[in-house]
Amino acid sequence: MRRAKNNRDKGFTLVEIIIAIVVAAILAAMVFSYSGTTLTQSVQPLNQAAKTMALQKVMENIFTDYNSNYKADLAGIQTKIGAEGTVCSAETPCIYGQGYTVVDNHFIKFVGNSEAPLAAGDPQNTLKVTVKNDLDETLSILLTLIVTQ
Repeated sequence: MRRAKNNRDKGFTLVEIIIAIVVAAILAAMVFSYSGTTLTQSVQPLNQAAKTMALQKVMENIFTDYNSNYKADLAGIQTKIGAEGTVCSAETPCIYGQGYTVVDNHFIKFVGNSEAPLAAGDPQNTLKVTVKNDLDETLSILLTLIVTQ
């Protein structure tokens, strides 16, 4: 005897679909609990790299401005950079960029192997500029007075 094929043999039953969804949900919960913090914190290195590159861009902007306009006028670029402690952010943007704080912006002289503050009458021919971002990464540059004859 032959059995007649039922039309019900095609496809999945509702119970099979529900079981597949429950199993997939359990597996997804296990994977997320295993790698949840890795997935949610994976953007941190990218944010740190972006902030580091923004700080580098600020220093490049300062150096380019110095090269173009202020080789013989260090006091002019010192004023343009801003006072020590100046915070440049999205709310208070500065001319060279945003996302940094001016740490050092003063004239120095070298005595032996270290730097010293200028005394009265010392020539102001070396300007030290240090900027930092909110990750406390710092970049420094020494700008020197260039007098052309």
